[in-house]
Amino acid sequence: MADSKQIPPSWLGFHRDGLVVTLILDCLWSIIEVAAGATIVGIPAIPFIAFSLFGISSYIVFLKQRALGDSYIQTTWKSIFLGAIAGVPFPVFFTMLFFVFAVANQILPKTKGIAVQLPTFDHHSVGKFINEFKEVEELLQLLVKEVDASKVSDKVKKNIDFLNDKGMISTDLAKSLNKIRESRNGVAHSASKIPDLGDMRLLKEVKDELDVIFKRK
Repeated sequence: MADSKQIPPSWLGFHRDGLVVTLILDCLWSIIEVAAGATIVGIPAIPFIAFSLFGISSYIVFLKQRALGDSYIQTTWKSIFLGAIAGVPFPVFFTMLFFVFAVANQILPKTKGIAVQLPTFDHHSVGKFINEFKEVEELLQLLVKEVDASKVSDKVKKNIDFLNDKGMISTDLAKSLNKIRESRNGVAHSASKIPDLGDMRLLKEVKDELDVIFKRK
């Protein structure tokens, strides 16, 4: 009985595993972009990250296409193509999918109430900003609790003022916290307000400072 060799899974001439790896690496850009905007050294690191993702994707795709039986020429251009998709500093697959859904919204009958929605990069930024501010809010409450549990408030401004009055945080940090609080209120209560890179960076800075203060207690 002859051994039957299993044919590797493929789609449109590409090895399935290579496509999956490229998709995962490409989708990382939605996280990398926000992280880069929120850090001082993040943006200069983008070219290095892009080159690294290109290399990783190209190498894996090359191996997978050879296993699929492609020639060296076919394998090379396919690995470069998918490597470029992973290396370009924005989520190509996400953008293409968003475009498809946008076209679908225009084509599908509106009378039937059919609508397709996909989260945007702005939604991602807002969610990250709100979540990180929640961590800052919790740190402020914990710091107040260290001094006087009865003074812990669900109002962020009261906690900031209490800690500033007690000398546990500097006046500059208090001002930064209040600025972030105002930005957060704008984001939370306005559908059109999106946190900019300055907001994201300042939020990270005040969160790091509060982390250091809390660890000293």
